[in-house]
Amino acid sequence: MLLIASKANFGADAQELTTKVGFYAQALAGEPTWAIERARLRFRQPGWHCLWDGKGCPSDTDVVAECRYETLPLETELARVEAILGAELYDTGATDDDRANAVAHWETVKAELRGEAVITEQTEEEISAERAAMARANDRFRQRARIEAEAQGRGQAMWGRLPISDELARKIGLRVPIPVDHEEEVH
Repeated sequence: MLLIASKANFGADAQELTTKVGFYAQALAGEPTWAIERARLRFRQPGWHCLWDGKGCPSDTDVVAECRYETLPLETELARVEAILGAELYDTGATDDDRANAVAHWETVKAELRGEAVITEQTEEEISAERAAMARANDRFRQRARIEAEAQGRGQAMWGRLPISDELARKIGLRVPIPVDHEEEVH
């Protein structure tokens, strides 16, 4: 009645309205009252989910479709619960002693996982990844030192594969390359 009363009826007589309300009541007989109320409220402004075009009063099928949209999540959950409750029991043949032994074994495994049985050493994959990251960092360091040496117009003193400062190279007895602009002063 509230749905019909909220829309213009354009001079419909009492008999016609009674018939229309009867159709609604028959169509909505299986729907919960709260869903009907939510559907009615949704029809007041755009946002409904049925195929109603928004003109005039929605038909009884539109209201039923909107109610079913409201109850769909609940019906879905009820279907899941019904499937669980209606499932056939599966007997594994395990005895109570078997189950108790399995639980005791699990408790032992859990205790070992928490204790000293946990692996604390790095795996080969972790070591390889760390070595690769260190090699990339070393390559960047060497490249930066090479660029700095070239920018200063000199070669780069090396100790093995690592670049070292000129001062350290002199201390350990390595021949240090002389910058081009200083060569004139030496000769």
